[in-house]
Amino acid sequence: MAKKGKRKKSKVDINVAVVVLVLLSILLMILIYTKSGSIGQALSPMLGGIMGVIKYIIPIGMLLIAIYMTHNDREYFMHKLMQYTIFLICVAAMLSIFQVSKGNLVIENKEFSQVIDEAYTLGEKNIGGGVIRKHCCSTTN
Repeated sequence: MAKKGKRKKSKVDINVAVVVLVLLSILLMILIYTKSGSIGQALSPMLGGIMGVIKYIIPIGMLLIAIYMTHNDREYFMHKLMQYTIFLICVAAMLSIFQVSKGNLVIENKEFSQVIDEAYTLGEKNIGGGVIRKHCCSTTN
């Protein structure tokens, strides 16, 4: 009987996690796609600077992850989560490489921090893949 109660609690925890992920993905969709309110106007360029145009894929991926969480197969869920993460990293790398080859992001005769700042600025404008960086190490605002 103790097992049955524990299994029910686990099922409730998964249901709560699914509901939270669905609500969070809908909220992110509203904030990112429409840039509504002061949070949306601040969040969209910041996510663009960090991830570039990938910011538009994240809410959809979160919604799909919530759907996959309803399956009882934990191994299948982890496999799909890894696929999603690798997909996002590959797309970001491809977009950054494309910006270098196009000439929008010049890396010659520059320090690494200058290249990162340029990539962040391009990402804010929805050009390229953005860059993941720490704001504490930034030389410009």
